[in-house]
Amino acid sequence: MNDKKLVGNLKSRERRLEELSHQAVGWSAAPYPHTLDNTMQPSITGILSRPDIQVEVNSETINGFHYQAVSCSAFGGRPVPQISWLVDSRPPSHYPFTVDVSETVHSNGTSTLSSILRFPTHLQDEDSVTCVVQHPTLPKPTLTTVRVETFNLSGVQLLFSEMRNNSDDSQGTASLELKDGQSDTVIRLQVTGNVPHYNVTCKKDDGPLPEGVELVGSSLTVQGPVEHWHAGLYECSFSYHHLKATLKFNVTVKPQVIQPVPPTIRVDLRTEDGHRVIECSAADAVPVANMSWLLPEGVSGVSWFNLTSHNGSHSVRGVLLLPACSPWELTAECVINHPAFEEPENRSITLPLCARPNITINSSTERRDGVEYTDVDCSVESVAPAATITWQVGNSDNSISYLSETQVQADGLVSARSSARFLSSLYSGQNLTCTVEHLSLEAPETKTIHILGPKAPLMSVSVVRQKDSPLWQAVCDCTGEGVGTNLEWVLPENAKGLTSLHSESEGCVRKARLTYLFPLALHEGQELTCVYQSEYGATETKTLPIPRYYISAVTVLNHSTPLQSRYGDGPFAQKLALQEGHHNQRILLRVEGNIPEYNLNCKRSDGSLVQMDGVAMVFLSELTEQDEGLYSCQASFYHHTATVNIQVEVTSVEKHLAIAAIICMSSALAILLILAVTLWVCCTGYSKTQYKKKESFSALTSMMQEPGSPEVKKPAVIENDSKEYDQLVNFSIVIDLKSTV
Repeated sequence: MNDKKLVGNLKSRERRLEELSHQAVGWSAAPYPHTLDNTMQPSITGILSRPDIQVEVNSETINGFHYQAVSCSAFGGRPVPQISWLVDSRPPSHYPFTVDVSETVHSNGTSTLSSILRFPTHLQDEDSVTCVVQHPTLPKPTLTTVRVETFNLSGVQLLFSEMRNNSDDSQGTASLELKDGQSDTVIRLQVTGNVPHYNVTCKKDDGPLPEGVELVGSSLTVQGPVEHWHAGLYECSFSYHHLKATLKFNVTVKPQVIQPVPPTIRVDLRTEDGHRVIECSAADAVPVANMSWLLPEGVSGVSWFNLTSHNGSHSVRGVLLLPACSPWELTAECVINHPAFEEPENRSITLPLCARPNITINSSTERRDGVEYTDVDCSVESVAPAATITWQVGNSDNSISYLSETQVQADGLVSARSSARFLSSLYSGQNLTCTVEHLSLEAPETKTIHILGPKAPLMSVSVVRQKDSPLWQAVCDCTGEGVGTNLEWVLPENAKGLTSLHSESEGCVRKARLTYLFPLALHEGQELTCVYQSEYGATETKTLPIPRYYISAVTVLNHSTPLQSRYGDGPFAQKLALQEGHHNQRILLRVEGNIPEYNLNCKRSDGSLVQMDGVAMVFLSELTEQDEGLYSCQASFYHHTATVNIQVEVTSVEKHLAIAAIICMSSALAILLILAVTLWVCCTGYSKTQYKKKESFSALTSMMQEPGSPEVKKPAVIENDSKEYDQLVNFSIVIDLKSTV
């Protein structure tokens, strides 16, 4: 019965209860003392109606799985009853059980509560479930237990007409004897239980089933005659979800007593689909021959065997696939065992070694839309099969994407070619290795090509003075293939200026120019660096030194004398004389310093400019006394300046003669005065010497006459003589002072 039928039964039951619900059961003011889980219920007052309990079990199959639904309904209860479930005396867990609860309220105030417990049959092992109904009209919870369907898989039986009944109870293993050569052998396995279906797997001696034995349904079928290798311990396992059963049975093969007939042995060699195919056959043997392959150490191949029987004789055909090419000479042996042979028979075939492949590698570059690409190509010419080609970058395990193609040539050789195309910047300056693997090589062979890095751009820097502007311009030129516009000036801290970038292309060559305008005073004596950052990550720099200039002085080349400052700070001007009345007189100047050029201007003290001819101050007209005065000349180069002051005097021949006469007369007077003074000094000195002689003599006489110091008897100096002596001394001092000045 499905869920719809169950719902219909519930509705008809509810209508029946509505007809009887008008009869009052009674009044109750006492609470229901406890529930199944010992929790208190609230007090209920009013008319109580005892529910009618009904439990039903239904089943259905959905998507091949068997499900059961147990419905528990409490009809016509007031108040609403409570329904719960017990499975194995415990509330069911969430999985695999589901509970659906529905409530219907009737017009007479009663209600019907229905609870449906659903579960898949194969996921639970209990054969019963219990519905628990609690209601105030019931003295204790009502438990209704119903039986549900369960699956079991109790065991497996072996059915075979010729089976010997000598099973080993301790090991649970049955025995089955087959005859060598018998055909149409079927071993049936019967499952004991009620599972709807099951999975079965069989194995022999903990391995796969032998060749010729297949599992069909729940039976083992031996295709062809029974052979001795069919003997062994078989184990078959049956399962349905968590239910499992296992059967072990031992199969023995009773040999037939026959007269052996030796096989006819033949070995053939051919090349097919890039392989050497060695075929060995042992035909028309009784019994069947046993065949195997013996290969050198380290050599493996694919092999298989076919068995055919005709009129009681057996033929075995073995096929061995070896690579069509090998770096060594190898020998493969076909080994045949048969009762007619005293020793195994061997048949061998020797395969020669292969010629080594011819490997070539080359590369080329191509520029497209200003971007350089590199094409690499690795070609291998070899005997079949084609070589395997891979690429590797540097010493790492990084590989690149490539395209491969294979072509079979007319002479039977195979040409393999692998090519790759990539941005040159990706692997610039690295080695790209082509690795070739081929059957003729003992180890992979490599060919390496170096991916050239981009040519360094040609960089140049210069500094240019701007015409009619106080600014200088630093220029950075960068020329080369694929040159970008990543140019930048690295300036000293806090430096600011105007930069501009211009680029142009001529074929593959691109030129970029970065300029920077600045005042000379900002970077004089510093270094500006131009940096180029290529798209490949390489950096090129070029340094531009900005010269440091100075003007130390402006000097006068004409004969001049310095005029000292009254404050003692050195000369403040250069004094020179020009001839009065002469035309085109020049004052030659020279600017001291390292400046490449300069502006030289001269002006009078009143601010009027003087005509200049290069570095010469020119007086074109006749000189007059009005041209005398102080002149100032200034040399300038941007912010560097130097000034010289020139005191110009205008002289003539008459003035020179008058000055010469005055000088001569002054000189003569000075000489006469000096001679007079000298004569006077001499005369005065002579007279004093004579007087001192007389005084000394008289003193000596007195000393001889009476004792005492000569000074006691020293006569007094005459007053007139004293005055004359004082005047002489004073005059001499004056003369000394004048000479000093």
